[in-house]
Amino acid sequence: LTTAACVTGVRAATAPLHLLNDRDDTPLCEQCQEYAAQVLEKTKEIKNEDQLVDALGMICDDLPAILSEPCKQQINKNKDAIWDAVKKIDDLTPKELCAQLTLC
Repeated sequence: LTTAACVTGVRAATAPLHLLNDRDDTPLCEQCQEYAAQVLEKTKEIKNEDQLVDALGMICDDLPAILSEPCKQQINKNKDAIWDAVKKIDDLTPKELCAQLTLC
């Protein structure tokens, strides 16, 4: 699970629901759907909050030392909200996720 995947998931979970529109055939929409499929596949591998915290903790470990611990503290502090966001996107299709991000 990458930082980009987390950001995409949180944006999708907190974005208002947009109607699907005619932009499905644009290169941006196609790229979004390809990436969204990977993100959604990764989130399905995470079965509980502990796995989520571990996955996000690995991302924190890649940050400079001065940011690593504050990153982990924020994850632990907000793990319930992050878990809820991940679960919300879990039921979406790649096209629905990209529509919520207004890319399709």
